[in-house]
Amino acid sequence: MSRTLSYYLFYRTDQSTVPAGLFVVGASQGEALLWDHRRGTWAYDPGLVTRFLNDYRNFDRCENVDRMRAEQVVQAITGVPALPDETAFHTMLASGAAGHNADRSAQFGGC
Repeated sequence: MSRTLSYYLFYRTDQSTVPAGLFVVGASQGEALLWDHRRGTWAYDPGLVTRFLNDYRNFDRCENVDRMRAEQVVQAITGVPALPDETAFHTMLASGAAGHNADRSAQFGGC
């Protein structure tokens, strides 16, 4: 895939050492997924991810990581032993974008 993905871990507090959640962002397209703990699945929600990552109060609660680091903690966060491959993430992002009126101008930053 030519589009790259960014991975973000977030923590419950700035003192936490164990990640509480995971975002997967296709920033060039303004698309994002998050692990939905209640439904036990990946959810397309670029608005929520954008608000979290761009909120200055969360800058010390999130960390931009590479895929290898995300793979190391995914089971603790999701209960699933492995991350979907990048092709699967791109498919989920495209499906989510097709079904939502996403703000394409959203910029992901902060962490």
